[in-house]
Amino acid sequence: MLHRENKVKQYHTSSAADLLKEVMDYYDITQADLAKRIGVSQKNISDILNRKRYLTAVLAIRIEKVMGISSKLLLSLDSNYKLQLAKKDSNTANKEASSPLFLQRYSWVTA
Repeated sequence: MLHRENKVKQYHTSSAADLLKEVMDYYDITQADLAKRIGVSQKNISDILNRKRYLTAVLAIRIEKVMGISSKLLLSLDSNYKLQLAKKDSNTANKEASSPLFLQRYSWVTA
């Protein structure tokens, strides 16, 4: 049953950029080298690593072929990260309980 009182624990949310940085550090790969290997500009890689831009499906597949990191994982990390940012920006967690649009159980309903 859905209860407003149930809270979901917040954990650190990583983006694909975090994982890419770790793998680049491990293999001692520069942004320019990675960019060349996957066919994009170094600026594009820099923007991704600094979270100014997020991965596309095509770019995630290219990275998977070069680095061996699952494209599904990369896209999932970015998706979860962007969702977390959106929730934080809009403060939806605080507004839900007071919103008149939130589903409410009517007193006359018996279950």
